[in-house]
Amino acid sequence: MNKDVKQIVAPDVIKQKYEMFTGAWRFYKKWAVHPIPLTEQQWEQIVTEANEFREKYGGTKAAEYLMLAVTNDLDQQERKIKHNENSFTKKNRSSRV
Repeated sequence: MNKDVKQIVAPDVIKQKYEMFTGAWRFYKKWAVHPIPLTEQQWEQIVTEANEFREKYGGTKAAEYLMLAVTNDLDQQERKIKHNENSFTKKNRSSRV
């Protein structure tokens, strides 16, 4: 790279962001494979770990937004599955009548 050209993000910051993004992926992958519904205790653990993640990366907006995105997606996926199960149950009940 030309020494006169400046990067938007310094190489050490890029490395830190890479670690943050891969950490967010590992966090998501860890919780996405749990059977649903998640218990209240599991959700409390998710919140605790998300807060620890944010603190690990200095409470930056990037870390906060990553954890918000991940926890929101987990919540939405769980709600979607619960909704589909409820719809299936209602269909089976009505077809028996």
